[in-house]
Amino acid sequence: MGIIPFVTMPIIDVFLFSGLMAFILSLSQKFLVNQNEAKRVKERMASLNKEMKEKQNDKEAYARIMDDYMKENSGLMRMTMKPSMLSFVLFIFLFIPTLEHAYGDQYAQIAEGMGNATLGGVPYAVAFSDGKVAVAGAQCAPTCDRRIENIDWEVRHEPASTALFLFHTPERIVFSRIIARLPIALPMAGESVSWTGWYLISLIPFVMLFRKIMKISL
Repeated sequence: MGIIPFVTMPIIDVFLFSGLMAFILSLSQKFLVNQNEAKRVKERMASLNKEMKEKQNDKEAYARIMDDYMKENSGLMRMTMKPSMLSFVLFIFLFIPTLEHAYGDQYAQIAEGMGNATLGGVPYAVAFSDGKVAVAGAQCAPTCDRRIENIDWEVRHEPASTALFLFHTPERIVFSRIIARLPIALPMAGESVSWTGWYLISLIPFVMLFRKIMKISL
């Protein structure tokens, strides 16, 4: 089950959800910040930055201009506080839980080479031995891709670990749902991306579009 009603393709579902979230974030910036004042401050900072470049050899003048620049920058940061806090709250309590519920990773905790995972709503036995994962009648050496229940999954193996000597993570096989396949490989993401990667890739153009439409100066 996806997020947007009547949308069955995950790549479109997450794309539209990203657009909705970008619209909400843009509205918060539009109405929680005095756009005229934000525009004035940014123009003033640009002017001061130009003056600093011209006064690099005059230490006294440079320090004075720098002080004015920092005051304007501090004011701009105060303007961003309300929309930034709202964005953080929405991201933590709405965006992530919604996407994680629909397209989050599935795990098979491995004990003595065996585990179980629910993939596409169907329970599967998962085996791991000799560096290979066996699931749904096929084997592969992680990291690898497998299509199960008409869903593409990236299959990874995570050994047991103890983070900071406090939290123990058991050995497990991780199934990350592939939402989109990209025409080019991205750093740290590759050619296949899960909901996190596709959400961020989709969010950026939407944010730029809404900022232009709403004439947001911040």
